[in-house]
Amino acid sequence: MLDIDPRIFSINRPSLQQYKAFVQRDLIIETYHSSSGEMVSQGSLHRISINRTAHRKYAHRYGSAKFRSVDRPSFTLGFQPALINFEVEGDAADYISIFQAPKLYENLGLRDFDPDRLNDDVFSAASDPTTLQVALSLAAAVEQTDCVDPLLMEHLGMALACSVVRLLGAKAPVGIRSITSEKLKRVTEYVEDYLYRADLNVDELAGVAHMSHFHFSRAFKKAVGKPPHQFILDRRIEKARIYLADGKETLSEIAYAIGFSSQAHFSSVFRRMVGVTPANYRKSFQ
Repeated sequence: MLDIDPRIFSINRPSLQQYKAFVQRDLIIETYHSSSGEMVSQGSLHRISINRTAHRKYAHRYGSAKFRSVDRPSFTLGFQPALINFEVEGDAADYISIFQAPKLYENLGLRDFDPDRLNDDVFSAASDPTTLQVALSLAAAVEQTDCVDPLLMEHLGMALACSVVRLLGAKAPVGIRSITSEKLKRVTEYVEDYLYRADLNVDELAGVAHMSHFHFSRAFKKAVGKPPHQFILDRRIEKARIYLADGKETLSEIAYAIGFSSQAHFSSVFRRMVGVTPANYRKSFQ
């Protein structure tokens, strides 16, 4: 089981089975089966929980409030704001648990979302199809993929945050801000300069454009025709084609040169996007 740094998030809970996790900067995704018992948690990240199986018994409390017994059918979404102590008493269930930085929520540009002002009653809601699909996609990536794409997880994480705050009653921003040609040029040049970095991320590109993550992603897609995470991936694959045609570097060297964390991850993504393995693509030039 993942040992979460208690300085970031302290959580004590019953024994967990079938545990899998993904960690990326301010994003943690867990999938597991939780035994019955008590959970106490508090930390500097927001925590979103979705029970994939129904609870027969479930009670919770936020802060120093009294415990409340509530119905928690399958696919109920619970939101625990950062810095709020949260306690649960419940029976066993399967869970998806997602930890995200409050900064992401602040940068979304969504109005009327201030966890400090919301009533505890709104921190739990039945998952709508969009929110559930994004959460299940995150879980599937953790459970079924040996090499998880960090850019994809970042993109899905932002989509989840947008879905969660709307599900909890926040209003979407009006309109899409445009990105100037100068900012777009600066961002695309930055991508080319730092394509080799496996930790290159959309939040970083938003900073280069001096825009919020939310507005940058939407404006970039409108201007380029694809979201920024897909643009980065496309540029990596195009550069890989050049390296493979040249034939001088090994597959491992190419993988690290274009920002993949491993040769296996590079080969998997290349085959998915191009239709052949890197090795077979290279043979076509020999």
